[in-house]
Amino acid sequence: MVLHLLQDIPYISFSNLPKDGEKAIAMMLTHLDNAHTGSEACLQISSVLTPLEGGYQEPPGEEMRLAVEKGDIHPYPKGDFSIASGSYQFMQLHIEPQANTIAKQLEEILCDGPSVIYLRILKESVVELIIQLLFKP
Repeated sequence: MVLHLLQDIPYISFSNLPKDGEKAIAMMLTHLDNAHTGSEACLQISSVLTPLEGGYQEPPGEEMRLAVEKGDIHPYPKGDFSIASGSYQFMQLHIEPQANTIAKQLEEILCDGPSVIYLRILKESVVELIIQLLFKP
């Protein structure tokens, strides 16, 4: 599936991002465990699971919700890094939200894949996480 981002999605960087992909994913999951519903975390990784950047975004406020309903550009705050607007291949993974499970699935899917992948994990509810991959076609 192709996803067309009409604007950048910015993230606030994690301090001390681990150099190991599985450990970086575990950091994302720990952050989301303690975050409010609607929060998300993103990891920019290479196809061999080397973390390049990682960060988080707080849940959207009322201003953003209204913009989404109207189809307007979202009023995102500035971030330390972003997923740039453009077209991406998009996959939503239906797996357990555990670092080793996610890392193993990524290795299987992306072993000879694109050079940069964005792993987004969204906290949909107290018990449900959505795991998405975005990469350039």
